Amino acid sequence: MDEQLEVALKGGEFKRLFESQFVDIKKRYDLKKVDIEVLYFLSNCNEHNTPTDIYRSLKLNRGHVSQAIDNLCRRELIIAIPDKDDRRYMHYKISENAVEIIKEISIVRKELDQQIFKGISKEEMLAYKRTSEKICSNIREMLKM
Repeated sequence: MDEQLEVALKGGEFKRLFESQFVDIKKRYDLKKVDIEVLYFLSNCNEHNTPTDIYRSLKLNRGHVSQAIDNLCRRELIIAIPDKDDRRYMHYKISENAVEIIKEISIVRKELDQQIFKGISKEEMLAYKRTSEKICSNIREMLKM
């Protein structure tokens, strides 16, 4: 699911559904919802892997992202890598210890996406995506005022 669709679906009902789908993974690995979101993001983000990239993309609180990063580093599920050009910046990547967790998260996410978008045609998805991108753009413009 791309960013605009996920943002649009982050309402209360989606949050409850998301939480219910990850109960087993959260318990089995002693993870919080934000930990799962950060792990999944880092598994798909390529070079956009700084704390700023994470909180901006996931629309999460900076403090929560920082706590999740600290927790995941402490548990050796992610690795901190200093930026080559500016050592003040850190990049994060998934460690070998998290590979199995990421596989499980990905399976749940794929199943969740399939159920959410069941019965929606490609044309409807494209129209929805275009519309939600315009809405997000309008909101960003309004926030600049």
